[in-house]
Amino acid sequence: MDLAPFHAWIVFAHVVGVILFLLAHGVSAGVLWRLQSEREPAAVRTLLDLSRRSMIAMSIGALIWLASGILAGFSGNYWTSGKYWIWASLIIAFVIIGVMTPFGRIYLNRVREVVGIDTKTGAIDAARPVDPGALEAAIKSGQPMLLLAVGVIGLIVLAYLMMFKPF
Repeated sequence: MDLAPFHAWIVFAHVVGVILFLLAHGVSAGVLWRLQSEREPAAVRTLLDLSRRSMIAMSIGALIWLASGILAGFSGNYWTSGKYWIWASLIIAFVIIGVMTPFGRIYLNRVREVVGIDTKTGAIDAARPVDPGALEAAIKSGQPMLLLAVGVIGLIVLAYLMMFKPF
């Protein structure tokens, strides 16, 4: 099937997927940022719940972004053109996902456990007492700046590869 006539629409879907992903993912990024100065257990629970709730939209955006990006590679004949920017883009995207997902999830789950949030279901036990020292240690255990750097630098590199197709 010749997808070339649909290339512009496929790229449009790709951009829409990226926008949806970044908007929803921005919620978790904001939560990471805010957690660095928040110590009130109820507020921490609310922030973590907000982050968890954004995951559906983020996942849908990521699925659209990745699927349409791969499809755009076929509709634009990039996969077999002898150019490697698209292969580099796909590898970089998977490396970013592979680094950010576990580091972010492990960190946020550590904080969730301390404030009484079930890491599997998201159920909140607001009556559970929270040890301020354990909460402080859990919040300080993360590396939000590392996650920010990986995400921002990765997106800049991906945007460069997509726009300029350098090699």
